[in-house]
Parts: sequence; C-alpha cells; structure tokens
Amino acid sequence: MEWVVFLGHAGAQVGENCIMNTNSVIEHDAIIGDHGHISTGAIINGDVKVGDQTFVGSRAVIKEGIKIGKKTVISANIFIKKNLINKTTIRNWIKTKIFY
Repeated sequence: MEWVVFLGHAGAQVGENCIMNTNSVIEHDAIIGDHGHISTGAIINGDVKVGDQTFVGSRAVIKEGIKIGKKTVISANIFIKKNLINKTTIRNWIKTKIFY
C-alpha cells in the first residue's frame, strides 16, 4: 500500500510551520496561512484562503472559493460552504447534541 502524505496542486501555497497530515489535499490556488494544521483526509478545494493558526479536522471539506479566518477550528467530517470569520469554531452538532 502506498501512502500520500500531502497532495498539493498547481498554484497551491502552504505557509510556514504548517502540519499537513496523511492524505490531505490542497487543490489549485488554495492558500494555507502560517502555523495551520490540516488533518488526515481533509480536502481544501480550489481558490480557498485559510487564515493563520487554523485547524481543519479529519475528512473535513472546504468548498471552492471560501475564506476561512485566522484561529478558526473546524472539526472532523464537516463540509464548509460559507465564509468563516476569525476565531470561529465549527463542530459536528449531531454528535455533540447528546451532551446538552
């Protein structure tokens, strides 16, 4: 079995001190800010801008053209289709709802 640690497409940019986990994909013209963490199997589609110090959880998908603010946390298995401002936390409410 062959593992792809990180797959970056044409025009993709990754900032300093970023963590790109196994099978993460950064599509064309996407920009990842400094000190970011892109988890296992996350997909950052084309022309996405991810701010500094942002965490993208495992198997999360960010739709093309989206802007994600600085210090944002996106949990696992989330599909992002709207822009997010700085310091936003997005989590899977279905799994956490039982705790309320």
